[in-house]
Amino acid sequence: MNERGAARELTPGRDGPPYRCPVCQEHSLGVKPYESWPPPPGLTLAPPYVDLLGSASYEVCPSCGFEFGFDDNPGTGAGQSFEDYRREWEGQGRPRFDTRS
Repeated sequence: MNERGAARELTPGRDGPPYRCPVCQEHSLGVKPYESWPPPPGLTLAPPYVDLLGSASYEVCPSCGFEFGFDDNPGTGAGQSFEDYRREWEGQGRPRFDTRS
């Protein structure tokens, strides 16, 4: 509701699900990828993103397969940035991770 009492229109990926995947840009996520999503303007992002954005959803994007909180912070080595993962995924021909949808 706005200040006049009228319902406001939601923008997918900004105000509610489906949220836009920061890797492949598809509106395919059922929950925010991180607690503080979208990130504040001007914030320079670098993995592990939980350090900057709070708890991860651990949701796997059905389009590109990025798992938020794992691919960027595997615990055993350096995590992948959204950009690096996207380049690798695009280099493979942008295969759909979940072929059921």
